This record gives sequence, C-alpha cells and structure tokens, in this order.
Amino acid sequence: MAKGLVIALWSPKGGVGKTLLAVAVALRLSERHRTVLLDGNADNPDLVTLLQCASLPNIGSWPGRVAPEAVENHLVRWTSRLFVLPGPARFIDEAVLSGEAMEAAVRSLSEAGMHVVIDLCAGLRDSTLVALDLADWVLMPVTPDLLALTPLRRVARELDFLKLPPGKFRVVVNRAAEGQEISTADIRELSPFPVLGEVPSSRQAAQAVNRGDLQAALAASAPVGKAAAALLRGIVETDERTQPAPPLAAGLLARLWPMAGREGA
Repeated sequence: MAKGLVIALWSPKGGVGKTLLAVAVALRLSERHRTVLLDGNADNPDLVTLLQCASLPNIGSWPGRVAPEAVENHLVRWTSRLFVLPGPARFIDEAVLSGEAMEAAVRSLSEAGMHVVIDLCAGLRDSTLVALDLADWVLMPVTPDLLALTPLRRVARELDFLKLPPGKFRVVVNRAAEGQEISTADIRELSPFPVLGEVPSSRQAAQAVNRGDLQAALAASAPVGKAAAALLRGIVETDERTQPAPPLAAGLLARLWPMAGREGA
C-alpha cells in the first residue's frame, strides 16, 4: 500500500489563518482520497469548534501504532472521505499530545494510505518537531504584514540546528488583497523560502467560521477553495525544485526588514 502524503501547516506566529487554510487543503485532498485532518495544537485545539464535530476519539485516546484496517475506528468522520483526529479535549490534558503520540498517529495514518494534514501550534513543542520531521511538505502561512514576515529568517537560520531540510518548506501568502502595502511580489523577493502561492482575503470564509458553514465557504468553486487547489497543484508540479534566493529588493519591505530584527538581517 502506497503511503499517504503528509502536509503540516505551521507558522512561528499565530493569527495568520493557518487552521482555516488547513481545513481548505484537507477538503481538496479528500475530494479524491481518504484524508485526515489532525489537530496538533495542544494549547488551542480549534478544529472541534470550527468543524462542529465530536471531540472523541482524539489524540489522547490514540492507542499507539494501529493496523491499517483499524485506523478509521480511532477517527471522527466529517465527510465521506475526510476524517478528523481532534486535539486534547481539555487544557489540562495538553501533555497527552507528546512527540510519541504524534509519531504513532501520523505513521499509522500515512501507512494506511491516508493523506494527513496537520494543523500545528505556533511554538516548537516536541510533537510539533516530530510532525515537521515526518511531513513531506511544510506550508507556512504568512499575512502581508511585517510582524508575520520577520520570523521567516529566524526559522531559516535554525532549521540546520533542528535537523529539518529546508527544501520541504513553502510560504503561503494568506489574506492577500489588492492594494496591500506589502505585495506578494515583495514577499517573494525577500522570503528565505519559496513562495508557493497566495490565498485571497475572503469575507465569506471569515463569516463561515461564526455560522458553522465551512464547506460552502471553502468549496472548490469558492475563492479560498480554488486557492487551496492551486497550492496542492504547485506541490505536485514543483516537487523537489527549489526557488533561487533573489537579490535584496530596494522597495518598502527591503527597507523595513532590518529594522524588525537586525540579528536576522
């Protein structure tokens, strides 16, 4: 049985729309293949609230390595081909999301031939490092503002220490809008990682979070859904190709970047 694809969504900064993007990516993958959306955020496991799904079974009840034919018994089914593995049900249970639990779940699911999309917390706890190591691709959403972009260089410097290959990291510009002061082109010029694409700002998607109507807002015909499909095509088409490091631009972002942290300039 062919292993499933493992995609981790991670950002060193919160508030960049990572969880909603993880749902959109998982929905697109599940159109053709069994897919699991794994909540790897022990501090703020939002998927149960966002998807309005059952909280059990969850990562805390995952019984170690599971045989391929039995994995669905330990998941919450959300659609016919999309399953959810929720995070800890209570704040006091956050310790159950250990590196060992993450490894057992991800390996069991991918070896069962299921694609796995992992929504990770902003920090670097053991379970996050394990997920980043096991992932085939790591998508890092950023919003077009300086505070979201500045940590990218710090991440690039520390990957060698963490023994994580930089080639699987891709930046996604989230909440892109016409007329934004820092453009996607600016971000491409200065990002130490290849920019996979952009996801447009969507009032419909934001409202859907409160209404509990995510499937319509993230459908294949909706702007965010189309963008998620394009991101996945980019992963398949670019595969191992890397983006050459561009020269430093002379625009607004180039002038501001050193001000945000000179140790990373």
